Amino acid sequence: MKAADDRLGEIADRTGYQLRRVDMISMEALQDEMSKLGVPAGRATALAYIGLHPGCDQTELGNVLGINRASTMAAVNNLVAIGVVERRPGRDRRSNALHLTEAGHRLRAEVVQLTADHEEWLFAPLTSDERTEFRRLLLKLRQAHCSAEPRLPASRRALLRRVK
Repeated sequence: MKAADDRLGEIADRTGYQLRRVDMISMEALQDEMSKLGVPAGRATALAYIGLHPGCDQTELGNVLGINRASTMAAVNNLVAIGVVERRPGRDRRSNALHLTEAGHRLRAEVVQLTADHEEWLFAPLTSDERTEFRRLLLKLRQAHCSAEPRLPASRRALLRRVK
């Protein structure tokens, strides 16, 4: 790793670069673990939210997860297809209320445990105090930039998403 960072020069000294590299390590390992449960990490997040907010609709779910309607529908359709979420009549004729099935409650419990184990593995090199401070700093950054206007126009952001 040191040799690879040396070849990147000052780029490797950027905190954002190191944060992205840790994110890549974390998400790759998490995806591997989640695949054993048969649910991708993003859908596991949807499952967790529905479990905490029974009766929510797809619009609310998509807003909370920060994904578009088509992606939200695909995630919910998948969760329904594997038998962990069911649609019930919603607050009006155009919406459905989302609820976990019994299998969904069991899977959600497995997801919660798996993510706790994953976090323990990922942050094992840090002391308890370092973990607390790291989390505090990350939350501070998120809150500071949460309402900030995007620095790139929407068309450019869409292009970058396709490149990933």
